[in-house]
Amino acid sequence: IGAGLRLTFEVLGPEYSLSINTLQPELFTFFSRNVKIPPSEEFVEKQNADQGLMPVIPDEAVTYGYQAEDRYMVESFLAGKQPEENWHDGLLVVQLMMLAYLSAERKQKLDFRPELVEEYIPPVQRGEWNPKSTVL
Repeated sequence: IGAGLRLTFEVLGPEYSLSINTLQPELFTFFSRNVKIPPSEEFVEKQNADQGLMPVIPDEAVTYGYQAEDRYMVESFLAGKQPEENWHDGLLVVQLMMLAYLSAERKQKLDFRPELVEEYIPPVQRGEWNPKSTVL
C-alpha cells in the first residue's frame, strides 16, 4: 500500500484508446489521521504511509510483470536459449548510469564512451556526495 512503482502508458488512435496506470488499481483504501492503531509493518504489510488515499496492489508480481518475466527466463534456460534480456543489457544499464553520474559531476554532456567509466567511482560511493549541495 502506498506510492509504490507506477507503470503507465497510453495508446490513442482514431477509434480506440487504452490507458494503464498501476497506481489506479481496482482497490483504494483511505486512512485518516485519526487512526487509533500505531503505524507499523503489522498494521498493513509494506505500508509506506499512515494516512491518505492509497492504492492497493493485490498481486504486485502480476501487476508489474515480474511473474511473466520470471516465466520467460525459466523457459529460456530450460530450452537452452539465451534470453532476450541478458547480462549485456545489465552492463549497458550500469554504463549508462555511470556516464549519467559522471556527466552530472562534470556538469557537461558526454558521448556514450564506456571506457570513460571503467574505473569511475561516483561521489556517493567515494563518500563525497552532499545532497544539500545539489542545486536544481
